[in-house]
Amino acid sequence: MRGVSLIIVLLFLGLGVMAQESKADRKAEKKARKEAKRQEAKENTARLIGIVESRQFVLQATTLYDRYGNSLVLNSNLNFVGFDGEYSTIQLSFAGLVGWNGVGGVTIDGRITKMEVRTKAEDIGFTINAAVQNKGGGLTTMLFRVNADGNARVDMNGNFGEKLSFQGFIVPLNESTIYKGTPRY
Repeated sequence: MRGVSLIIVLLFLGLGVMAQESKADRKAEKKARKEAKRQEAKENTARLIGIVESRQFVLQATTLYDRYGNSLVLNSNLNFVGFDGEYSTIQLSFAGLVGWNGVGGVTIDGRITKMEVRTKAEDIGFTINAAVQNKGGGLTTMLFRVNADGNARVDMNGNFGEKLSFQGFIVPLNESTIYKGTPRY
């Protein structure tokens, strides 16, 4: 009987050591996955900053927010904030409406007067502070908050107290699927 008890004790001790090892292994694997995810986010942020600094990008908007926080789902092909070199276009369009731009809304072109990119301390995500002098007069200031996956929100303010926010994804201009309507000015 003593031999059986000894075997059972040794078996439990062995299982306890194995459980501790597997717990340590799981912790190490979790830490490695977390670090790999963080590294991927840093690399994606660096890629997005390169696109933004080239001034050849578009935020294709999927959601519109008004100054009261109300939201509306948008068609990302017709609603965007785009940058092409020294120029910018803001387009807001609604399906089923006839607008000034021919696609149910408003298209405003302008010249970029200011554009600053600031990275966050941990190099994951960044902000863009931009100002655009509209061709028809007026100045639009924009603050973009961009996540590492390219998801972004831009808050836009005009001279006369207008405030709108678009949320969507940052994509290179040559990969965008936007359709630009006729600018008003």
